[in-house]
Amino acid sequence: MNNHYDTFGKTYTPTRAADPRIVQRLVDLLELTAPAQLLDIGAGTGNYSFALAELGFQIDAVEPSQVMRNQAKNHSNLRWHATTAESMNFEDNSFNGVVMTLCIHHFANWQFALQEASRVSGGGPIVIFAFNIEHKADFWLFDYFPQFLKIKPKTLPDFGGKFERYVQESLQAQIEFFSFPLPKDLIDHFVSADWANPEVTYRKSFAKVYHHSDAYIQIILSGD
Repeated sequence: MNNHYDTFGKTYTPTRAADPRIVQRLVDLLELTAPAQLLDIGAGTGNYSFALAELGFQIDAVEPSQVMRNQAKNHSNLRWHATTAESMNFEDNSFNGVVMTLCIHHFANWQFALQEASRVSGGGPIVIFAFNIEHKADFWLFDYFPQFLKIKPKTLPDFGGKFERYVQESLQAQIEFFSFPLPKDLIDHFVSADWANPEVTYRKSFAKVYHHSDAYIQIILSGD
């Protein structure tokens, strides 16, 4: 996995930035105040880690790709860990909350990743900003790029089905779903963000990378 993301990470930063509206939604759903200890799982190059650190939160960022980590900006409130969501070695109850931003579709085992997130957060909030593969109707990306309709990566959970049951039954946690309509002027250019300017997506060098289908956004909050 690391080799793949090391290659992908070489062209990642120019297209991505922490959009302040997404940052604010994460903070609102966490319902925590700085300097709470937060874990950012699948942090990539740390755009959202850095933005949360700027707000005064104490951030530990988990990212297996060295190329990704090397592109991150330094911050006194931000610490990096070269590991995966499934192999974290933090103590139980180490954090007040967890965020996962556009990353759960990358996990080798999302169930174990959620189990680990629950363990280290000690029942605190877990906020996941993610693509729901089931929301395909009237979505612009599938009109312009119909090949995306054929893609359902094995690691991408069905949020309304197996994912929800796992959180409720296996983790014994509450779960809520919130939609996030994508503004036309998002500065974080994940694939589905450019619905008002589809030519931007067409120009990107994202060919053959299934996990960029970050279409219709939902935020999932789980915790006791």
